[in-house]
Amino acid sequence: MTTRTSSFSHTAGAVLFEVVLALVLFSFAAIIIGNSFSSSLRSVDRMRNDLDAANLAISTLSEIELGIKPLETSPPTEFEEPFEKWTWQIEATKPNEDLDIGGGLTLIEVIVVNEELGRETRIARMIRAPAETEITTD
Repeated sequence: MTTRTSSFSHTAGAVLFEVVLALVLFSFAAIIIGNSFSSSLRSVDRMRNDLDAANLAISTLSEIELGIKPLETSPPTEFEEPFEKWTWQIEATKPNEDLDIGGGLTLIEVIVVNEELGRETRIARMIRAPAETEITTD
């Protein structure tokens, strides 16, 4: 009878050890999957913010080309909702005489910044000013 009880407790101990080992492995797997998911969400959020910044900069540059915004240097200005955390700024630079090929081009740089996220996006383009528009730079 002693042999039978000893064999039963040894089997029960092995099963308990297997259950505990399975729980530990499952916990490690869940932690790894959770960390990967969290990292993926942060990456998606960062990419969305970069895309927002690029779209805002391109939209602002397009508004300048269409004449909606003035073709001049401007201080940082907030966007309207839902992008009120972002600011835009324009830097207009006339090329010096050596670089100007007689085309009347002006370097326009649009700077979009989100101080909260620490993001800054810059897009620059050479734009020909309309004949009646005077370019002002600071």
